[in-house]
Amino acid sequence: MKKLLIPIFLVALSGCSSVLRVKCDPLDADVYVVNLKSGEKKPLGKTPLDVPMSDVKEKLSEPLKMGDYLTLSIEKSGYHSESIFVPASRTGVMVTELEVNLKSTPVEKEARTAKEALDHIFLAQRLALSGEHERAQIQLDQVLHEFPDFPRALSMRASIYYLQKNFDESLKWYEKALGADPNLDDAIKMIKQIKEQKSVKGGKS
Repeated sequence: MKKLLIPIFLVALSGCSSVLRVKCDPLDADVYVVNLKSGEKKPLGKTPLDVPMSDVKEKLSEPLKMGDYLTLSIEKSGYHSESIFVPASRTGVMVTELEVNLKSTPVEKEARTAKEALDHIFLAQRLALSGEHERAQIQLDQVLHEFPDFPRALSMRASIYYLQKNFDESLKWYEKALGADPNLDDAIKMIKQIKEQKSVKGGKS
């Protein structure tokens, strides 16, 4: 968990108490105030959040003195959490505004990329079945750019070449698919079938 001292924007107000305002990208991140001695986190709400500073201080078990800092934790599933230090005591009536950008965790990013890859594969399959072979290959290009050893994408590329009767290219891509996954039944069967076809064709010539 990173600890940040975020730039704080102070806006003078009249006739109201001090307010903590937290904005976050993405939205709906959880905001907690943290007791540094016990490590206990108390929820303040979700972003975008406006909460009186007095309510924030009441969440802590010990009073804060001038010069102390509140510790806030901004958290959301699939993103790295951020810890922020905010001056606890300020003179005057004002709003303390925090703007936070959370970064996606690698797991979240990988899951999103994998889903996009599967979407491209499903679209490629539909295009191939409708005879739009070139458009199908373009969809597979996008998958193989991110996942060059994705057996399903390699096998589908091979099957498209097979439909186009380009057996040499089909065999090459089925062999790549088998190299990526030695147990890929489709590739095993099709490699055998293409080699037999080439053998029969060669014998006739």
